[in-house]
Amino acid sequence: MRTRPGPSRSEITEQKTNRAPGPQDRATNCGDPWPRSYPSSRFLLSHFIPLKMSFLEENSGVKTDSEDWERDESQSCSEAPKVTAKAPEKFSIYDHDHKVLVLDCGILRAVPDRPYILPETFFVLASHLSSACEEKGSPILLAVSKGELCLCCEKDKGQSKPSLQLKKKKLTDLATEKEQARRPFIFYRAEVGSKNTLESVTHPGWFICTSCNSGEPVGMTDILGKREHTEFSFRRVHKAEMSPTEATE
Repeated sequence: MRTRPGPSRSEITEQKTNRAPGPQDRATNCGDPWPRSYPSSRFLLSHFIPLKMSFLEENSGVKTDSEDWERDESQSCSEAPKVTAKAPEKFSIYDHDHKVLVLDCGILRAVPDRPYILPETFFVLASHLSSACEEKGSPILLAVSKGELCLCCEKDKGQSKPSLQLKKKKLTDLATEKEQARRPFIFYRAEVGSKNTLESVTHPGWFICTSCNSGEPVGMTDILGKREHTEFSFRRVHKAEMSPTEATE
């Protein structure tokens, strides 16, 4: 039987040179498990992941975490910083008869100014008002008792006239509340010569007043120029003039 002659040594060498790389070649090259003609695994993954994410978004409506993070970050950057109230100014208040306002057992009273009388310190803070009337003056908040009792003009249930009340509320907390909640506490401070009037915002035409009689409670009136005084002097209080408890604030 005739046999087919086997390949020569030169042909075997040529076949080894031209053949396609096989699995055994990957195994022998420990430094690079993939031949140079193949793309690296890192290249494949970097192209596969975006394709997979895009496929999920188009076919299932699912948004990826990266998109949510970008949206959340943009929202947080666009948020306005919280507004904080400025420090209130401190005054003592005197009426037309030079009576000074004091806090007596939770009631504001006007008493004659004497060396032994310690005037109450009023904490005054400007307040924003969207519908403020510039002609009426500057809208302000007032508080006593180290800024923890705020002056308020309201009508009690069953009453036809508003009255001046003291509400246990911290002035700096009140200043950050919504306008609707602040309105009963806001007064227009208007200059009348060297003095000031204090008109209620919620009850226009009603002013903080003192009686001609000494020791009477401070109230509200809608009748000007009669028995009640509606014009007041504001004297700035320095720390040395404050009571020991107020000076620590």
